[in-house]
Amino acid sequence: MDNLIFQDKCETFTINLEYNAYEQMLQYCVKSNPNETGGILIGNYSTNQGIANIIQTPPPPLNSKHAKYNFSRGTKGLKETLDIAWKNGQYYLGEWHYHPNAPADPSYTDIKQMITFSNDKKLKCPEPILLIIGGNLNNWKISISIFSNKERTILECKR
Repeated sequence: MDNLIFQDKCETFTINLEYNAYEQMLQYCVKSNPNETGGILIGNYSTNQGIANIIQTPPPPLNSKHAKYNFSRGTKGLKETLDIAWKNGQYYLGEWHYHPNAPADPSYTDIKQMITFSNDKKLKCPEPILLIIGGNLNNWKISISIFSNKERTILECKR
């Protein structure tokens, strides 16, 4: 299967979601339903920095909290996962989570958290990606946004 490509209307931002990473997220969603789940996005950037490639979606950290209308990503094991990714030329790109049997639209809390992440100098990720999967096994929905300078840019699937 082909990768999924997302772009904003001005084609300023492009995200290449590798199909294997997408399939892995869907497996986590099926397993977690009816509770939310999620995790981090790991990947790299094209040589000209114009394309973010989402390559990995590790399992939710063991100390994450899953509930029907809430997901709180834990941190247990993340440093080790990111250290290994770094050695392979891959980096933290952002966050993803699942809205079971619901739209893939980010909540106010989701947006506020991502703006906070984009301003956190320690994360070294000034333009974090937020990927939300909604729906269920019969009808998956996906939304992707990038947060930069307190602004949210919505990307649409091109293929």
